[in-house]
Amino acid sequence: MIPPKDLQTISAQLCQFAQTNLVAPGTSFDENSPLGDVGIDSFALVELLLFGERTFGIRVPESHLTRKNLACVATLAACILGLASCSAPSPSAAAGTSYA
Repeated sequence: MIPPKDLQTISAQLCQFAQTNLVAPGTSFDENSPLGDVGIDSFALVELLLFGERTFGIRVPESHLTRKNLACVATLAACILGLASCSAPSPSAAAGTSYA
């Protein structure tokens, strides 16, 4: 599990997984390709979400499973990065600093 670093890294890893495992060979595909247009159905989408969870340690909650967030890899990557930013520990917590 690798914490997400930036949008491009997340998007590239999601694209690589989708291209290798979910998109038919020969299909033109990049981070802005509409997922439905490249043959990614609901089952494949679950695989992509699980890959993101295993790879980045970020679970996309049901409330974030929207058409906007699942439109393409770029929007899913932005969603994952946003969730990672919200769940990142504060600098004092990460350093083990206690103010008690």
